[in-house]
Amino acid sequence: MTGQIAGPLLVGASTTIAEFLLPQVLGSFKSKYPGVLPRLFVANSGTVENRVAEHTLDIGFIEAPSHLPTVASDVCCEDELQVVCAPGHPLAKLKSITPKELLEYPYISRESGSGTRQVTDQYFEKAGIKADGLNIIMELGSPEALKGLVATGLGFAIMSRATVAKETRLGQLARLPLSPRLIRNLSVVYPKEKFRSRLVATFVQYAKEQLAAVQAG
Repeated sequence: MTGQIAGPLLVGASTTIAEFLLPQVLGSFKSKYPGVLPRLFVANSGTVENRVAEHTLDIGFIEAPSHLPTVASDVCCEDELQVVCAPGHPLAKLKSITPKELLEYPYISRESGSGTRQVTDQYFEKAGIKADGLNIIMELGSPEALKGLVATGLGFAIMSRATVAKETRLGQLARLPLSPRLIRNLSVVYPKEKFRSRLVATFVQYAKEQLAAVQAG
């Protein structure tokens, strides 16, 4: 009510955004506004959006379009999903690959409810491939688990470029773009109400600017 940028800030984020994109945003926002106490809740996109709708979170960052009528949604930035595999995997030699060419290889997928899973399922469907047509050998609930299993050479995954930047730089994993490329929007969601605290409104704007800058870089 005083208009100060201070107090608790309850933020939810999907695992990909929470682990690889949001920490530096939260850190720099805290430095700029020391009176703010951010609390981060990490879950898949569906769970985060539901918590925002229930008003148990002030704001959420998700990897898939919003589906709830009580939630407002703004696009933060674009994110490219690519095929990720072990450096010794046959796919690592390719420059790019089509969805149909992937059918012959074992696929390690994210779990149902994940924003990444939703976007990749839609991508394959658009290419005429149903979920049961994919050679899914395992489903995992976190990017870190996915990377660890992919590194063994057991199969490929489809992940955000941001999640494997370090591993590809170190030569631990290889990545290649899909053809056509798979680009998704990362979104910020918040309750659809006329009044929003100055803290929430300020953080929404700040996060959108910072995330766009990170992805552009």
